[in-house]
Amino acid sequence: MIKYLTLNYYWVMCFLTAMTMFLNSCVEELDLEVTGQNELPNILIVEAVITDEFKFQEVRLSKMDSLLDLRVERAFNQFAPGSSQNEGDVDLVRYEENASVSISVSDGNQIIFVEGAPGTYISGQPFQVEEGLEYELRIKTADNREFVSKPMKIEGKSSIENVYAEKVTLSYGGKGIEIFVDSSPINGDAGNLRFRFDETYKIIAPNWSPFQYILTDYDPCAIPVVYDLDLVRRTEEARVCYTTVTSNNVILNNKDVNADGRLEQFSIHALGQNNFKISHRYSILVNQLVTSAESYGFYEKLKNFSENGNVFSQVQPGFLEGNISSTDGRQGTVIGFFDVASVSQKRLFFNYDDFFPDAELPDYPINCTLQSTPESHVSYCFQCLISNPCPQSVIERVFLDNITYVGANDNNIGTCPGPHVFVSKPCGDCRLLGSNEVPEFWIEE
Repeated sequence: MIKYLTLNYYWVMCFLTAMTMFLNSCVEELDLEVTGQNELPNILIVEAVITDEFKFQEVRLSKMDSLLDLRVERAFNQFAPGSSQNEGDVDLVRYEENASVSISVSDGNQIIFVEGAPGTYISGQPFQVEEGLEYELRIKTADNREFVSKPMKIEGKSSIENVYAEKVTLSYGGKGIEIFVDSSPINGDAGNLRFRFDETYKIIAPNWSPFQYILTDYDPCAIPVVYDLDLVRRTEEARVCYTTVTSNNVILNNKDVNADGRLEQFSIHALGQNNFKISHRYSILVNQLVTSAESYGFYEKLKNFSENGNVFSQVQPGFLEGNISSTDGRQGTVIGFFDVASVSQKRLFFNYDDFFPDAELPDYPINCTLQSTPESHVSYCFQCLISNPCPQSVIERVFLDNITYVGANDNNIGTCPGPHVFVSKPCGDCRLLGSNEVPEFWIEE
């Protein structure tokens, strides 16, 4: 299931970092009560957009309650096993669990949301927003704080006519591929557009082998070491995988339209020729949301926090005011925007050789140097001091599950050659970088 966030944690971090810096110099100008040197009020973060797509709608809640949480300890590596776009934020945000979430509709209906995963609240039934109706988000947290949004409605509709890619010279130099959108208004006020996209790309393990190591009865402390190492045929797909990445960019447009309101050749995304994502087959799903002027302004300011290095000096009370407030009137206790939007989407596929037919493929994101070492090693419990200049043995690495078999070492590879050639596991098993399940929407040529 494709996940969409209206307020990515990354952007929240940018805002809160700016707010923290401003607090250090201008505490009296912000309507925030700082209770300690390293504490902020218990701030609720709301990520909520409901659309005219008939589906289970989602509301995501988290909380920020310490300045220490603003510190990013590590950089995100999008190709690391198990990574996701928000993995770098895992330690920064705490889920708001056990809340009561509902949406009141102007026709008298009420939609109840139920917590699925921690902090993620899903509508009890699929629904779609309707033109002419107003929707109001209501939240009651486990500690009895209550929040309510302004009534929101669909402002207009617009349809994506085309999503296409062109080979270009990128603004930062070098060749690449730029992805563009054309769209046309249908009705209402369709001038405030926000875009988001999901990228899905094929991964092919460059050193895949139909055989894999199976290690059993391994006792590294026996003298001599005891083990049973076999090469068996793979039973699961490990050569071709797929990864989907959700964009965390705020992409806005309310200016680049023709006299008739059409949007033409609006740039959504650019990828360099050497970007690993386009190595084989690449797909992008572009979503266009028609939002209100208030929503557009909120996201425009949110975007500026990350892009304008001088914006920290521009923070003023209410600078990033959303449409959600606390029912007790306290300011600075919630960040977010409840959005009601119409959506149009279109998907594009292309292959690397469609644009660069004679070029070498981009580098694989993992070092795939061929390696070889002795199959076994001296017992871990052997008492005599023996210097071993060789790297870890094959069985040690198989036990750690960090290599895959390539073939026989017929060319005497390695400083301490062994009988096998192997590589780091992601080079022979794509499942460390993606899923071996073909997405339902995937289309080959």
